[in-house]
Amino acid sequence: MEYLENLSKLNLSASATMGGAISIVNAIATSRGSTLGISLKVKVKIQLEPGHVGISRNFVNDKLVNKIIRSVLPPSLLKTHFVSIKLSSEIPAGWGLKSSSAVSNAVSLVCHKIVNEKIYDKNVLNTAVNSSLWAKVSITGAFDDACACYYGGLIITNNQFRKLIRRDPVNEDLAVIIYLPTGVARGETRKLRIHRELFNHAFKLTIKGDYWKAMNLNGVLTNSILYNNYSPMIKALESGSLGVSYSGNGPAIAAVVHKDNLDKVRSSLDEKFGKILIAKVNNTKASVD
Repeated sequence: MEYLENLSKLNLSASATMGGAISIVNAIATSRGSTLGISLKVKVKIQLEPGHVGISRNFVNDKLVNKIIRSVLPPSLLKTHFVSIKLSSEIPAGWGLKSSSAVSNAVSLVCHKIVNEKIYDKNVLNTAVNSSLWAKVSITGAFDDACACYYGGLIITNNQFRKLIRRDPVNEDLAVIIYLPTGVARGETRKLRIHRELFNHAFKLTIKGDYWKAMNLNGVLTNSILYNNYSPMIKALESGSLGVSYSGNGPAIAAVVHKDNLDKVRSSLDEKFGKILIAKVNNTKASVD
């Protein structure tokens, strides 16, 4: 990538807003996955302050954020400016709700905006995915998660080749209920490959457009290996959810519902043993200015 040599032509600040996502089909088993953009957001502002040197610290993803900044911003800029970062997130970290992908995407998008007025989506995503692999916040690089956060909608990807196979808009009359169960320990995620053939079947359902069937199958498979706790999923399905699954590797459980059925599904989940979040579906591409 060619950067502007004349630092006076660089943007000295930029801001980005990035959505989160939930899983339809986990990509660990086959390197092919499907995800859905949701309205929970990450906001990042980066400002370059001349006369000082350094990068803001004390983020949950310090290592990841640093890697992205040093991958995109020219060394000549980093040697003459302090990189001030303001980051806020509505996405709980460590629950499988793609918080790392949303953060890495947002920081990458802002950095690319600073060095080049024209944004190349592929460059933004590659920087985020490469940095996630380097920082070991993802097993596969989570290209599917990155695409759902960046583009919104229903996403189908081949993570191995970083190929966006398809993006479908999602019905905005739908909503997402997210259940954060307390005291639940995650199993060994690499064991998801035991069900490789069945995850592949779930993936094929997304290709046919049967996203909610795929999501339900993904939920059963993920639960059987990592959690063995079917009760919340069964209750959500019995209450009329379209699709229910552990998101990512969990432990968050996501249920896609019709808005007019939201209260019924919510009341079926026991809030004594978990926290509930409500999100809208998101069809809107990330923004930067």
